[in-house]
Amino acid sequence: MKEKTKKVAKKAKNEIKSILLVTLYFAVWFGILIGIKKLILIDYNIEFVGLSTALIGALIMAKVVLIMEYIEFGQWVKKQPPFVDVILRTFLYTSGVLFVLLLEKAFESRHESDGFTTALKQVFQHRDIYKVWASTLVISISLFWYNVFAILTQYFNNHELSSLFLNIPLEKVLLKNAEHKDE
Repeated sequence: MKEKTKKVAKKAKNEIKSILLVTLYFAVWFGILIGIKKLILIDYNIEFVGLSTALIGALIMAKVVLIMEYIEFGQWVKKQPPFVDVILRTFLYTSGVLFVLLLEKAFESRHESDGFTTALKQVFQHRDIYKVWASTLVISISLFWYNVFAILTQYFNNHELSSLFLNIPLEKVLLKNAEHKDE
């Protein structure tokens, strides 16, 4: 029983660690998005505060992405180069983000329209649609790089990849690259 408790505790610790790391990753990207919005709105003397929204969004995005990693696209995708999986996942995740952002804008303006469906149609004619496109674009880029990193992590394993970027001197990496060119 004690060993089972240790396994559960270790699994919980790993799950929390992965959620925190992925949340941190998306928090940085969402922070960049908030920064861009603030810089644009300063020109119009509009105060914009969205840090708490960005942090909550990063946490939600992290959990959704970690759950979506369990989706398999089938044997055809497994036989393709990794970029196919990266593109498919990025497209799938981005489509979900766009859908949620559009629903959010429609929900916000439903009381001004004759219902939710009308509000959803009007979202495309409202000036906020450009915020939706900008948010979707930045989030799409973050999702693309997340998916690339996920493939690299699976190929190398987490320790090798972090060691490559955090411990090995650049000259050693460049030297290894030069050796491969000579072969």
